[in-house]
Amino acid sequence: MTLPRITDYELMEKLGVGSYSTVYKARHKKDRSFHAIKIVEMSTLSDSSRENLITEIRLLRSLNHKYIVTLQDFFWDDKKIYIVLEFCNAGNLSAFIRSKKSLPEATCRFFLRQLAAAVQYMRANDICHFDLKPQNLLLTRNSNVVLKVADFGFAQHLKLGEINQQLKGSPLYMAPEIVRKHQYDAKADLWSIGVILYECLFGKAPYTSKSIEELLQRIRNAEKIKIPANASISNECHDLLCRLLEHDPAKRISFDSFFAHPFIDLKTLPTEHVSCFDFFSGD
Repeated sequence: MTLPRITDYELMEKLGVGSYSTVYKARHKKDRSFHAIKIVEMSTLSDSSRENLITEIRLLRSLNHKYIVTLQDFFWDDKKIYIVLEFCNAGNLSAFIRSKKSLPEATCRFFLRQLAAAVQYMRANDICHFDLKPQNLLLTRNSNVVLKVADFGFAQHLKLGEINQQLKGSPLYMAPEIVRKHQYDAKADLWSIGVILYECLFGKAPYTSKSIEELLQRIRNAEKIKIPANASISNECHDLLCRLLEHDPAKRISFDSFFAHPFIDLKTLPTEHVSCFDFFSGD
């Protein structure tokens, strides 16, 4: 297969492959800047995939936040759609966790606060992501390390309390109410954040299973999530983890309480600077 021709960009290595798209690293031919270009084959799009893509483009055009990947341009020809995105030069959080096995609590908190800031901005705009997972949290490093939320293919506008009934997300990170009731609201994102925190701390998601059937059964059974007995985490971290991973969305922590939780404390976020050496030394 030959690479598609894009007039203004030179395509470089492949960064990832999705169900209907391929993402490449690219360099602008004139200003030599780096970008990520998502190339979508129109012929592979189902009606729902087409709707998801249109929603993703529309939402990304409206979002402007330092912890959310920027949509820089998009264009199309008779066969393909090209979405030009900000390039993040340090991979994604999933690969980073795998490389380290698990992350110190301070590092988990650093990343979670950036994610919380992005989610707070999204909630202010009545946007739910519905596919928050480490693979969709990209990392970029210059003097500091920055986490950026990506892949808004399942995202939608949903005010607090509004109900959705479509099956959305990745099973390992999907809130129980999506699987069990096919009815859920914005608080499904809070469960996903809890799973992300758990995976950062312990190196695997709480319901990691050998098969999708086993995973779904554990969710349907509302199996109690166990925090490893040898876990050495602070009371604040433990409290937030348990309140995020509450099976009943009515009892799950609220967004306002999440943003104000002592483990997150978004008010002090702008003053925090961490050298990338703390994270990537030894890589």
